[in-house]
Amino acid sequence: MQIIRWILAFVFIGLVSACDEAPKQDASPQPAQSDNTARLTAHGKLFKKEIINPAPGVYVATGYGLANSIMLEGDDGVVIVDTLEGRPQAQAALADFRKLTKKPVKAIILTHNHTDHVFGGRVFAEVELAKGLKVPVYAHRTTESYIDKIVNVLADTIFARSMHMFGSLLPDDQVLNAGIGPHLKADTTQLALLRPTIVFDKTLDITVAGLHLKLLHMPGETEDQIAVWWPERKILLPGDNIYKAFPNLYTIRGTANRDLMQWVHSLDRLRDLNASLIVPSHTRPLAGANKIEGVLRAYRDAIQYVHDQTVRGINKGMTPGQLVDYVKLPPHLRDHPWLTEFYGTVAWSVRAVFAGYLGWFDGDPTTLEPLSDKDRSGRLVAAFAAEKPLSDQARAAHTKGDQQWAGELARHWLNVEPDSAAAKSLLASILKAKAENHINPNARHWYLTQGLVQAGDLEVGRPDTTTLPDDFLDGLPIDAFMGGMVTRLKAEDTLEMDTVVGFEFSDVKRSFTVHLRKSVAALREQHADKADLNIRTTATIWKRIATKKRNPALAYAAGEVEVDGGLLEVVKFLALFER
Repeated sequence: MQIIRWILAFVFIGLVSACDEAPKQDASPQPAQSDNTARLTAHGKLFKKEIINPAPGVYVATGYGLANSIMLEGDDGVVIVDTLEGRPQAQAALADFRKLTKKPVKAIILTHNHTDHVFGGRVFAEVELAKGLKVPVYAHRTTESYIDKIVNVLADTIFARSMHMFGSLLPDDQVLNAGIGPHLKADTTQLALLRPTIVFDKTLDITVAGLHLKLLHMPGETEDQIAVWWPERKILLPGDNIYKAFPNLYTIRGTANRDLMQWVHSLDRLRDLNASLIVPSHTRPLAGANKIEGVLRAYRDAIQYVHDQTVRGINKGMTPGQLVDYVKLPPHLRDHPWLTEFYGTVAWSVRAVFAGYLGWFDGDPTTLEPLSDKDRSGRLVAAFAAEKPLSDQARAAHTKGDQQWAGELARHWLNVEPDSAAAKSLLASILKAKAENHINPNARHWYLTQGLVQAGDLEVGRPDTTTLPDDFLDGLPIDAFMGGMVTRLKAEDTLEMDTVVGFEFSDVKRSFTVHLRKSVAALREQHADKADLNIRTTATIWKRIATKKRNPALAYAAGEVEVDGGLLEVVKFLALFER
């Protein structure tokens, strides 16, 4: 799906009239450092060690470990959802659960593979297992393989990076909290994993201890993430797809790329359930259908905003460092109480989106074959000691044939003086020199092309969507085409908008809704019951209109498009997207 989105990014370049402005950023003052410390300290109150009882038969152990462990009480037993990070944490939670009920554990559900959810499982089932009873462990079909990857292939580095990220080796007085829980206590001698015994792919209906539950695959923070839905009670356990902190769209302990739009789609599916109570696996429960809808909507909008505006910046040729300055949450999302950067951050997420789509190379020719860290550091020390202008040192390195170092210095010069003709001319000469006698044609071509660009002799244009062959457009699935379009939203032009646009494509018999909602274009494949603008046409005609191959006025006059709301509104809608 990501490949399709990337292809469609090119299809929509230049839509209506291109706008090179960055999303509008709020200029209000940011909290001082001391205030941030106070806010983080106050956030720790969420992790008070206690058993919360948000509804009859629902008990949440918070503060016992990094995550929550949740007990659902049935007629003749209980179901445990998530089991904490190890034996001591699980024992403490189970002991307090047992003060509330002595009913046996009839099943365990693992919402996903992360350490703080799976490594206390055996503790919760020890009594039953000792009696020879079977305790089924439910999980997604891929969960066990992810656990094995963590404890085998990447065990050393994930352990070390986790110790850094969670402050697990720091003195207690230096750890305020971990953002989504009090603290991660790591002790590899205390692992008590109980492996999954019943797995599923999409959905699984189960009845345990008289409880009728639906297990739903909801990929988001992890690919194997599942939600537990108790339809009779309208109680939802969303796992780690939402908690009271900005989501970890990328975790600095290290992870494979997380598909943000997949996460958004899962949150939309959770919204459709219209739950009256959600019990996350981190932080605290939230009750009330309206409150839940508001939080889930803000959460998914924040994730989509980061994704779409990062892709928009990528298509302008921005590097990760430039994107971090470009993509800022609008105030209504930045200041939302469930989106404070207590866990993930926007900047880390932006870099992850770039890497997820394009990999490590940022497109800057001076970073294609970088110096080693040791070599660069030595050169920097010498450069500072020389006390000569950076421009002079760049020229000297170029003259000596030290082209990589010369290029890195020239790039810094251009970063400070982006309009410097001298810097551009020097970089062009450096890149031409790097291309000479280079054995790799990919690198050689990149250097030569960028050399011409820097010299002002070449402009690398964007694809002209009006020249796309009809059969190419016809072959693009309409859902992927619409998904590509929304990544082109001019967010700064929609900050105050709340407009629903409905699409009905008669040739493919599919309907879509685009909700222009305060800087995001939320796309759903569903009929729009109450739309401000309805567009009825074919997928074929719409793709031609959106790529400027067909004039919307002529299509309207020819009866190829029907509009409730006026043709001018269609033109205004198109103008909100770049292509």
